[in-house]
Amino acid sequence: MRIVHTAAWRRMSVAALVSAATLLVGCKEVTVPNLNSPNVDGLLQAPDAGTVNTTVIGLLVGARASVGTYAQTLGIFGREMYNLDQAEARVVLSWLVEPLSPGGFGVDIGWTNTYRQVLQAETILGAVDKVTNYTTEQKEGVKGFTKTMQALAFMDQLRVRDTFGIVLQVDPTAQQLGAFVTKAEGYNRAAALLDEGRAHLNAAGASFAFTLTSGFVGFNTPQTFLRANRALKARLEVERSGWQAALTALGESFITTTPATPAMLATGVNHVFSTSSGDALNPMFDPSPRQLVAHPSFRADARLRGDGSPDLRVVSKVATSTTTLTSQGISSNTRLNIAATNVSPISLIRNEELILLRAEANIGLGNRAAAIADLNVIRTVAGGLAPLAADFAGDLVDELLYNRRYSLFGEYGYRWVDMRKYGRLAQLPKFAPNHRIYPIVPLPSDECNQRSPEPKGCVQVSGI
Repeated sequence: MRIVHTAAWRRMSVAALVSAATLLVGCKEVTVPNLNSPNVDGLLQAPDAGTVNTTVIGLLVGARASVGTYAQTLGIFGREMYNLDQAEARVVLSWLVEPLSPGGFGVDIGWTNTYRQVLQAETILGAVDKVTNYTTEQKEGVKGFTKTMQALAFMDQLRVRDTFGIVLQVDPTAQQLGAFVTKAEGYNRAAALLDEGRAHLNAAGASFAFTLTSGFVGFNTPQTFLRANRALKARLEVERSGWQAALTALGESFITTTPATPAMLATGVNHVFSTSSGDALNPMFDPSPRQLVAHPSFRADARLRGDGSPDLRVVSKVATSTTTLTSQGISSNTRLNIAATNVSPISLIRNEELILLRAEANIGLGNRAAAIADLNVIRTVAGGLAPLAADFAGDLVDELLYNRRYSLFGEYGYRWVDMRKYGRLAQLPKFAPNHRIYPIVPLPSDECNQRSPEPKGCVQVSGI
């Protein structure tokens, strides 16, 4: 099958994917040599282990690059937060008031970065078998890690574009633009990549040829990273309502409910940040705040503990500020508290999410007792709330959505995705009558202008 590309890649090259970079691996700074021009040819034609290892770690840099975009923009769509930046009125006008248009402000939402990731992954997979100084097991490790990260890139854009679909194949040298596939086809491909990654990781021996960052402590060998691969597979299956497949993947992941402590909930894989030259800071750190504030409903809707105090997750994730931000009629003095410092990690996937995924899968299968047991772990340990009764007869989807809202606040726009999935977008609050709730994001204009006929995502989305 010939690999073709997206419109974004008409103006990009493989050279851009292997430029000079500096990463922090553990607590030691690792400086990567300049990999422009001559070494790009080497990557494509006669790659060596050092060049490929560097490019593999570049996948982590790329994955990290969009976490703030997903958290903030999708968080605004899901009414978790507002961006009241005084210097940029469009973050209110374009994301709360006006219809979303292919040529409009901010509709890329990770699209370009996703396809940078996909092209980088394809380049690695095309190069790895040419590396003479890799062992067979090391090649398998590169393939397993790369396919896992490529699947994650597709999953991220599927959450944004939903039924508009995505492009699966890229190659900047091709003359024909890649075809859009349906949401189902996109999930099928991402699932296949994760399963292929699983097979590669199982054949990858005891260690990777490359060194992962400190965010992967406990998941930095092929066999331990395999549990993260299965955790991502569980997330994918729950997103497409593949309940039994989700439970199977969770059984091979790092999910645990013992000991029932906050540290147990936090166990997982993280994006890490630093103040080192060339590295990045946590994009959710805004203590003043300068622009990011929580939606007032996050506090107002919180359930109370036995002593009348709010859910512990409110206290841990937001705080009252002495500064009140106001923009175009919206005001809030509730700042985000999800990043303690500008180098705090951001979760890629953690045990707290896995327990909620298992609860959701069991709700989907009608296994109420199992779902209640997992929801109670989250309620009591994360929220400090009383457990549900074993014979709880209420709406478990309501209970699930409440706990996902408070446990996953400010991460990847989960609230927006969840409310869309369960047909509840109309329940999201509006600060003003002219504000809109968008069900989906149109495609960037480059994907529309260079295609005939235009993909179905090349439309204005008015919202509700």
